Amino acid sequence: MKQSTILSSIPNDVEWKPLIEASTDTDLPPVIIHTLEEGSSDKPSTGATVEIEYKGTLLENAEWSAVDVVECWLSQQQGIDNHLKDLFIEKDVDFKKLTDGNIFNEDFCIKELGITNKIQGKKLVMAAKRLCVKEFPANTVFDSSESRNKNYSFVLGSGKAIKAIDLGVSNMKVGEKACVICRSDYGYGPEGLRSSKGDVIVPPFATLCFELILVSAIDA
Repeated sequence: MKQSTILSSIPNDVEWKPLIEASTDTDLPPVIIHTLEEGSSDKPSTGATVEIEYKGTLLENAEWSAVDVVECWLSQQQGIDNHLKDLFIEKDVDFKKLTDGNIFNEDFCIKELGITNKIQGKKLVMAAKRLCVKEFPANTVFDSSESRNKNYSFVLGSGKAIKAIDLGVSNMKVGEKACVICRSDYGYGPEGLRSSKGDVIVPPFATLCFELILVSAIDA
């Protein structure tokens, strides 16, 4: 399987299990898991109250394929039809191409993507440029149970936790330690995450890595 850039403390030569299948055989699945330490019980069922230790880290989006760009980013832009989505894949507009201003510019939008509406083309280019902001470098820990001095408890499948954590924990046993990597649409999506004061904690469209330990699981 194609490997993503992950934390230096976690080996990148291990086997990752997809929790959501990739759209194509060559793409990285949007959510993957690697077990670091085995657990000793059955996996929790939907509706169980679970408690986890966690550490969340920002990763690079550089592994985005054209399909990832369409599913994660382009689908969130206003006024986008399926024809344009198909052209993004046909022209192989992956993350590298999308964030290269010498390639993805208004001229490209007109000539290669057939966007005749100049305002729409300009908005797409500006939205792509915002992905290049380096205020939040990769490998930045944005949240952890250690920093909060408390574990996180939630009801599995209730929608309280983000999709990637919900999927990851549902595939773990009590006592198990695992690493979960997810695309932004299984994390905090186009809005990112802000503190109660409005400070940005996770930027929009961020790829995330979570180190998780399932401490306990109590069935409903």
